[in-house]
Amino acid sequence: MAPTLEAKKAVLFHLLNLNLLLDLGVDPPSSPTTILPPTAAPQSECHLVYGQTRCFSLQAPWVGPSRPVVRRPQSPEEIGTTFSLFTQQNYSVAVPLDPGRLSTILGAPFVPDQPFKIITHGYFSHGAVAWAETLKGELLRAQDQNVVVVDWSVGAMPPYTQAVANLRLVGEQLAYLIYSLSKFADVPIGAFHLIGHSLGAHLSGQAGTILQRTYGLKVPRITGLDPAEPYFNDTHPITRLETSDAEFVDVIHTDDSPILGFPLSIGMTQPIGHLDFFPNGGSQPGCDNGALNCHHTRAITYFTESIRQSCPFMAVACPSYQKFIDGECWGCKGDHPCSLMGLNASPITVPPRTSLYLETTAQSPHCGYHYRVSVTVSNSSEARSHLGEFAITHLRLEGHKDYSPVLKLSTQSHYYEAGTTQRRVILTRDIGKLQTLTLHFEDPTWLLPRFTKGIYIESVTVEPLGRDIRWKFCFDDSFQRLDRDYKLTLKNMC
Repeated sequence: MAPTLEAKKAVLFHLLNLNLLLDLGVDPPSSPTTILPPTAAPQSECHLVYGQTRCFSLQAPWVGPSRPVVRRPQSPEEIGTTFSLFTQQNYSVAVPLDPGRLSTILGAPFVPDQPFKIITHGYFSHGAVAWAETLKGELLRAQDQNVVVVDWSVGAMPPYTQAVANLRLVGEQLAYLIYSLSKFADVPIGAFHLIGHSLGAHLSGQAGTILQRTYGLKVPRITGLDPAEPYFNDTHPITRLETSDAEFVDVIHTDDSPILGFPLSIGMTQPIGHLDFFPNGGSQPGCDNGALNCHHTRAITYFTESIRQSCPFMAVACPSYQKFIDGECWGCKGDHPCSLMGLNASPITVPPRTSLYLETTAQSPHCGYHYRVSVTVSNSSEARSHLGEFAITHLRLEGHKDYSPVLKLSTQSHYYEAGTTQRRVILTRDIGKLQTLTLHFEDPTWLLPRFTKGIYIESVTVEPLGRDIRWKFCFDDSFQRLDRDYKLTLKNMC
């Protein structure tokens, strides 16, 4: 049997040695972790985790076509995991939590009756990485709550396969921490929200599984920020983040870009949560500067920006990104419900692993307001005899609150044929009530000019997402010449 594409990806990623900066983090270590010589595959590896023996299977499904190399988790002493508590009262000075020393749990300065947000970094990173500091700060500015930062930086170092093995042990440690807080410090299990990036997303999923199987506890929410793909795509659900790990699992997927031209990405492309958000379809604007980790870390940026909510990250359930931007999924009703992406995401009545799509901007703030624009071509005898034209539509929206920049309905020319409608979703500022619509139909074939070159547009309709409003404009003239500006105002409403 020929190997699957996922198996080829996993082998390729292993061969690349994985000494790639996948997360914003530390410089490469001067001497990489020692790679042990291959031996006969053992059944399992056991370690003492806070005085309790925990064994980790080294057989399927922990090894298989999509993860051809299996390693033993390092010991807790080698990994040196730490948990640091922050509140508004100790914003910059961490209070260590050590589940092996009950006094650190009982004596910790928790903010009572407030949420516990647990942040976990990924591969080749550390607990004091800049994005974790920023996320912690935004959470504490928003609310006086408890923020715990997990640092498993030694265990997250290369080789990647060792980090994949180590996250299983750290998941046991995190699960025991949450159990200890619940049992000994009376923190309700409903207070916990785990937030993990890259390998940290799968680590959070492991903690969720262990909490249920070992301690009979289920956390209400896990958020995966671009979970890592290599060794996790197309694998058994127990090996990765998935829907059963928490009451609500929301995932932001931001990286489907190939690595160095190879057919694999750092971020996961499979939907694995209750809600799976794919901003811009998985490839992020503004990430064309060659930075390897730009797409991968953009999920963190979106989640962090969502805390202040200067504008909404509203996403729409849709079968594909192309259908979304073509305006085929709209209205936040029926088969296309909407949900906010980020901190304010919440369950909606859809099947698990539902994909939701939205647009973002290239620069911060990345959020905005979606509008569907429909350009309808007349089906008159004149329009039909004209046989249509190719054009690129530029438009500008002006409302009573704000105005948009000049936007393109498509990057390539569109054929405007009689009786057809072109729809496109655009993202811009909140313009309020639309008052003026300016259009320009660009001639993409200007090398072959014709004096009668133009199109027969019957109407242009603009609809804001999430609001039961439609603004429809009609032209005074039935024929619009290319490369001219047309300004439609309230008197052109029809």
